Amino acid sequence: MGYCSADLLILHFRDLMLPNQGPPTRQKPPIQEPYVDKGQFLGIANRQLFNMAGEIPEPLKPKDDPNKKQKDLPPIPTNFPLNLIGTLVHSNPEKSITSIEMKGKNQIVSYRVGQEIPNMATVERVERLKVFIRNLSTERLEYLEMKASGTKINLGTPTAAGPKPGKKEVEVKGENNFEIKRADLQKYLNDLPSVLMQARSAPARKPNGDIYGFRILDIQPGSIYEQLGIQPGDVITGVNGTNLVSPAQAMELFNALKNSNAVGIGIERGGRNSSLNYNIK
Repeated sequence: MGYCSADLLILHFRDLMLPNQGPPTRQKPPIQEPYVDKGQFLGIANRQLFNMAGEIPEPLKPKDDPNKKQKDLPPIPTNFPLNLIGTLVHSNPEKSITSIEMKGKNQIVSYRVGQEIPNMATVERVERLKVFIRNLSTERLEYLEMKASGTKINLGTPTAAGPKPGKKEVEVKGENNFEIKRADLQKYLNDLPSVLMQARSAPARKPNGDIYGFRILDIQPGSIYEQLGIQPGDVITGVNGTNLVSPAQAMELFNALKNSNAVGIGIERGGRNSSLNYNIK
């Protein structure tokens, strides 16, 4: 009876509970056009967020290189384990050659201007008895200088590196055959700059201008060259069968043969080819 009474009551009042009008209509959002006008961004451009004062900044400059300042400093003696053996100064500075000894390696290498000494420096300039190099790490100019021997070389007067009067380090064994003790040879090699100054030489050229050896122009009397059988006017054309065509090659051969037991020097004397053979005991 309670259920039936409630149902009848709802049926009577249901029409009064229904809304008498519909919900309000919603407005559709405006359709945006795909085209964007640049004028919309003029406000941002005029603000100059990165430069409110409107001043144009100076162009960015690279940071100062600490090595750049050292390039202009005066050259200093190098601390590299190098020893200057000799220099050959050419009329064209780029063709000048220097011979440098690597301390600890017992090695002598020839370099031209512009060549790099591995992991150390670059040869910048070659002068008489002096070489300027550019340090690869600091880019500062450094130099190598030959130590003065302290003796003057006068033609006709034996030098400190020359043989003593009456003493013969080189023994003649026959025609163009000689023998020398390694201890005596090492004595001269230890003072190589003085030995090189006891004779003058110049490149010997063929008619077409090619170098085929080095002509001995002058020899100091009493020097080791006389004992070795070398005479003024001789052209040294090769060593142990290898032709000499450049000073750099001569230095390389010297480094390769200084520990050999036998050395043969090819010479041209009086228009004839011959050889001087040396046995090192």
